[in-house]
Amino acid sequence: MFAAASDNAEPKRRVAESLVQEMTDAEKEEFNALPVLEIEDMEQVNYLHTIAEGWAYPLKRFMNEQELLESMNMNTVTDADGKKHILSVPITHHITAAQKEAMKDHKRIALKCSKISDDVLAVIEEPEFFDNRKEEICSKTFGTRSVLHPKIERIEEQGEFLISGKSMRFTQHIQFGDGLDQYRLTPQQIYDIAEERGADAVYAFQVRNPLHNGHCLLLKDTREQLIKMGYKNPILLLHPLGGWMKDDDVPLDYRMR
Repeated sequence: MFAAASDNAEPKRRVAESLVQEMTDAEKEEFNALPVLEIEDMEQVNYLHTIAEGWAYPLKRFMNEQELLESMNMNTVTDADGKKHILSVPITHHITAAQKEAMKDHKRIALKCSKISDDVLAVIEEPEFFDNRKEEICSKTFGTRSVLHPKIERIEEQGEFLISGKSMRFTQHIQFGDGLDQYRLTPQQIYDIAEERGADAVYAFQVRNPLHNGHCLLLKDTREQLIKMGYKNPILLLHPLGGWMKDDDVPLDYRMR
């Protein structure tokens, strides 16, 4: 929520920044010469996009082992200044033993996904590899090991290892080419829209299916409660959850329409 300013103080602006630094022509040639780790799972591209645009702050790369353990056990990730931020979902990238063997001696690795682009999406600097703790991740994140849970079934199909690195360079704003890219805004863009519309509060709702009457009543009541609290122009940020979904979820393009 964007809190209203008091009479005595300006609100403290805290907006996560995009980490994308687009390639120069020289860098594009350099990065395309690096060994390539192909991302075949679109869910992993979604994770890459999430980190690159600042939505997973304070993460600046796929979780390393320490961050993964902290997230699983403490539901937080600690930033470079020692401050803890709530982050309860492991955001990792899995690889097979064969991929690890092929990549282990390289100082830099380029990430590509031929399903959406021929260009390098990111570069991992000084890669590091560690065990994919599937049992621990499933048990601590979801409270079960049952593969009847759709996400656990997917985790069990992952490679044996996870990859991170000392740092990651995100080389472009990822475009999925599905007709919905104009809706994938960065935190800064959303902040700017709220300011342009004169919002003194923003209330957010994330949902993976179409809004039904119960949702609408809840959102209407939320706005009324904020007005009672003294806010003049609270606006709704509606986030229709995209990416990988269960088989019985309503497709994102239909929900957006």
